[in-house]
Amino acid sequence: MQKLILLSISTLFTIAMFAQQSVYSGSDDKLKYNVKVEQLTDKVNDIFLEYYVLYIKNTSNSDVTFKPVFNYKDENGVLKNSLSHDQFEPITLKPGESIKGDYRSKRELTLFKEFLIGNSGQKASDAQFKFESISTKY
Repeated sequence: MQKLILLSISTLFTIAMFAQQSVYSGSDDKLKYNVKVEQLTDKVNDIFLEYYVLYIKNTSNSDVTFKPVFNYKDENGVLKNSLSHDQFEPITLKPGESIKGDYRSKRELTLFKEFLIGNSGQKASDAQFKFESISTKY
């Protein structure tokens, strides 16, 4: 019985670790960034999806203003980027300051990945994006 409990806890811990692992990480002379996958669950509206979330930290000694650019492939394999999303304003970080994307409030730091099966037993759509890389426009 103890082995079964230990095995169950180990399995859950391993799943949690893999769920939070970086899909991509990198840096330049001003910023350090990580991209991870998170889930959005809205049971009321039957919306279940995964999205890429960007974590950015200013590693320089001065304020940095930038726009993050997601490079990705759409469901047809066509390479695209988020630079055309002009509704987002540039972001400014102070030295040492960090910011994290959120699908509801910091959309400019997120990229849709794919819909998951919802309460209805179906996906809202088969649309999906495959993250390729991140770049910054200063």
